Amino acid sequence: MNNAGEKSDTRLATRTLIFTTFNRLMLESQSGRPRVAEIVAEAGVARSTFYDHFEGVEALFDESMSMLLGQVAQCLVGYRSQEDMVWLMEHIHDNRERGRDMLAGPGAQRTETLLARLLMRELEGRRDVRLHAILIAGMVMAALGAWVTGKLAASPTAMAERLIATAQAILGACPADAQ
Repeated sequence: MNNAGEKSDTRLATRTLIFTTFNRLMLESQSGRPRVAEIVAEAGVARSTFYDHFEGVEALFDESMSMLLGQVAQCLVGYRSQEDMVWLMEHIHDNRERGRDMLAGPGAQRTETLLARLLMRELEGRRDVRLHAILIAGMVMAALGAWVTGKLAASPTAMAERLIATAQAILGACPADAQ
């Protein structure tokens, strides 16, 4: 009897449990990122099991943020709809108190680097991919940081429209087919 499929399913289920527990704790927490001890206690898994799946809380955070920021990146380069971007901006706005650390505080540089990396993936094959990714990520983080701290007033719809328009202007400064 082959148990490889069962082990794989169990491993995936455990990883998903840790991941969803982390995300829930992030949204519920008033104190920032949960510690490994909180995650494993809440998920009901051993600390060693956590480290079998993730290098640490920062790696788990990056994976979690990649889901959100990956969708933002796709919207900015035109692979997803403006309505999707509005939904994402509503999510960020609804969670702005919890998001300040990663958008305007100590975690902002890490978030910007992650967004730039995701943009590079979406822009693969275009000219000046790295430059465009850095410019767009910097613009997005500056705008979102100001927005979540109250320095910039805009509706989620207005933010979505402005971010997409600015990203497209940056990309249009050097068309993909230019040599």
